[in-house]
Amino acid sequence: MNQDVRIPPQDVEAELSVLGCFMLDSPTLDAVRLRPDDFYIERHAILFSTMQEMHRAGHAIDCVTVAETLERLGQLERAGGPGVIREILFAVPHSAHVRYYADIVRRKAQQRELIRACTRTIESAYTADADELLPTLEGTLLRIRETGTGDEIVPMTSAVDALEERERHPAAVHSTGLADLDRQIRGGLRYGQFVVVGGRPGSGKSVLGGQIAKSFAERGQTSLIVSLEMDRAELAERYIQSVDRQRLRSLPIHIVDSAFECERIAGLIRLAKRKHGIQAAVLDYLQLTESEDRRANRERQVAEVSRTMKRLAGELRIPVIAACQLNRTSDRENRTPRLSDLRESGSIEQDADIVVLLHQGEEDGAQAIVAKQRNGRTGIVPLIFRGDLFRFEDKAHGYSDFRFRSDMASSGHSTNGPNHGQHSRLPPHS
Repeated sequence: MNQDVRIPPQDVEAELSVLGCFMLDSPTLDAVRLRPDDFYIERHAILFSTMQEMHRAGHAIDCVTVAETLERLGQLERAGGPGVIREILFAVPHSAHVRYYADIVRRKAQQRELIRACTRTIESAYTADADELLPTLEGTLLRIRETGTGDEIVPMTSAVDALEERERHPAAVHSTGLADLDRQIRGGLRYGQFVVVGGRPGSGKSVLGGQIAKSFAERGQTSLIVSLEMDRAELAERYIQSVDRQRLRSLPIHIVDSAFECERIAGLIRLAKRKHGIQAAVLDYLQLTESEDRRANRERQVAEVSRTMKRLAGELRIPVIAACQLNRTSDRENRTPRLSDLRESGSIEQDADIVVLLHQGEEDGAQAIVAKQRNGRTGIVPLIFRGDLFRFEDKAHGYSDFRFRSDMASSGHSTNGPNHGQHSRLPPHS
């Protein structure tokens, strides 16, 4: 039986033309948003990737240099040989229409991605539940849409308009449930922030994340906890230590405890925003989240998860709080943690708007180290950790009797934050 073979969407002429533009005028590489995977023909993807790396390194791009680089990398034959490189050079007379060609290439790539996503969904739909598939498909479709070729360069007047709009409608600030920490982070959490709570095992990062979700809920604002470490019953058991069962039932907190894939988690957070109007999402914890690209090394996988959570916070206009493991270096060196201790990816530090590192001391003493704050100061907030109640409390005493005082100075963290010296005047908190 003969069946028509449907070739995936592609435009070979557009691929040749965009590569020709790069060969004629290498700075045009900066003017377009393309990836090697956007090219349908493998040799075109190899040529694009090679020219991209050469341009980043500041090397000249022409027939000779590209062929020499490919030969040195052992990729010349896979790229089609010198004949294909010469063909590319004469594909276009000039580079004026590079954005037009790139737009065609990218749109064809989006169509192929859409086909792959829908095909995977169709195959899975025979056995998987729709509630399980829809969030993943929704997240994939949004990611495909976000990789368009829209203009990213805007005039200053647009930036001023955005500032004036923000001034007319100032962002709401939401308490973490800890007054001293709120003061250090300019009043509390804001919509669109990606907040990382880092700590070693047993430092209380899951506790603080859950406490923030509870703080939102107690103010009538729905929150979501994505728990990859504990199931829903274990979470409830923790809360019951400090909240009676009847009150706990009434708190607007939703839980996800059965998703580990990054795209699926992102889809469920979007679903919770649309269906329940959540005002905050807590991920516990970041390194347990599985990346879609299983072939990438662990650092790249964690970086992808971090970027996804960062984008999600901005897209949904909610704070996304992610617990994060620290490496063992600070533990071995017997010191307070620092930003460089964030485990498996430096991109977490770059993506986060706020980084709070938790450090347990003697008895019930603890520190919340605000190690990064975009548009704000860093500093150290002393807290009390109530392990029996699974919660942190504001320290009612001043800094003078805090066991970490000498350690604060030696760790390089500022002790002159906006709340420094004020704790002795604060009333005790329950």
